[in-house]
Amino acid sequence: MKKFLKILLWTSVSAVIIAAGTALFIWYCNYTVLECSKYCTGDIDKVPIYDTALLLGTAKTARSGNPNLYFSGRIDTAEKLFKAGKIRHILISGDNSRKDYDEPTDMKNALLERGIPEEVMTLDYAGFRTLDSVVRAKTVFGKEKLLIITQNGHAERAVYIARKNGIDAAAFYAPEPIQYQWLVKRNRKREILARIAAWLDVNILHRTPKFTK
Repeated sequence: MKKFLKILLWTSVSAVIIAAGTALFIWYCNYTVLECSKYCTGDIDKVPIYDTALLLGTAKTARSGNPNLYFSGRIDTAEKLFKAGKIRHILISGDNSRKDYDEPTDMKNALLERGIPEEVMTLDYAGFRTLDSVVRAKTVFGKEKLLIITQNGHAERAVYIARKNGIDAAAFYAPEPIQYQWLVKRNRKREILARIAAWLDVNILHRTPKFTK
């Protein structure tokens, strides 16, 4: 009986230690990434002029078939920054892994409809994930300084990855779809895990983009 109680005690202590360690690790990863919020803003008056903005791709339509408000929010923001003279060139990076799915071209066409000149846009079709988009901006397109355009939460993670890869990056927040608060809350919960993955990618796994050219 005493042996059983001893085993039970050590098992309980070990479980508590593991749980506490896991919670601490999750907190640390998220805190480290969120520290990059000091490089992010939604106030256009606080943004200096950037030669290049990195517009992170997303789908034009949601799975429901309705317009993706994250997409339109990023397009609105890129248009606003360009027409305000805050950015001179837009590097559009997104997923084009299938013939019937082309985030960069969809974003380019949306910006053309807003009057943004085609010659100020460059497309990266291999931005399969945030890390690919950010790192390729430097290694493939030679961009050492960037203003990243995406929504809150994602912006901090993108800036974190960029700065860990030697890019002088800041971010401008695109609006979130406030009419779908459930979606915003769901994505913010997913972002907790995404920040852990980002921390592991750049600090432990040292992952590189799928395509390096």
